[in-house]
Amino acid sequence: MHLLKDPVEARLLQAALELLAERGYRGATTKEVARRAGVSEVTLFRRFGRKEALFRRALSSFVPPGFLERLPGEGVSLEEGLMRLLQAYLGLLEAHRALFLKLLPELLRHPELKEEGPPEGLRAAMERVVGFFRAHQGQGGLREDEPAEELALAFLGPLLARFLLGEVLGVGMPLDPAAYVRGYLEGRYGPRRGSHA
Repeated sequence: MHLLKDPVEARLLQAALELLAERGYRGATTKEVARRAGVSEVTLFRRFGRKEALFRRALSSFVPPGFLERLPGEGVSLEEGLMRLLQAYLGLLEAHRALFLKLLPELLRHPELKEEGPPEGLRAAMERVVGFFRAHQGQGGLREDEPAEELALAFLGPLLARFLLGEVLGVGMPLDPAAYVRGYLEGRYGPRRGSHA
């Protein structure tokens, strides 16, 4: 969670995330969020206006400090960037293991939490990731017959599925990052394969 300068807001957002995970969106009342944060419900509404806004902001705070900086930028080589992306993404899943497993179903069940698109922190992360894939398409490193968004999801989706399956089954699922990146790139290189041929 972001370290916020405003301690009241930080407590409200943390309480909102905890209650969302514990009780679900419908069961996480603003009254209980305010009580857990140690403020009045009036204070909560003055800051966020409505329940949806509070929870959307809380979900944005789910992206930890420094996460965006760990994502690859456009100037990073394709293979190095994919390794950085893999490590950052797995680190995010691991850091928020329990919370993530409870929040994902809530996002799927309650479209009002994402009706204006993904929460701000998640949107910024996805924009950076998609920008990385798009830049490598433009440089000829990745094929261009697939949208950059789909290339990004094809990379991240199996990692998420692997994580969730491991959690559900209660088993460790070792991953060889270099082999994962090589497997992903197979058939996805663009016209400028260079030394990758």
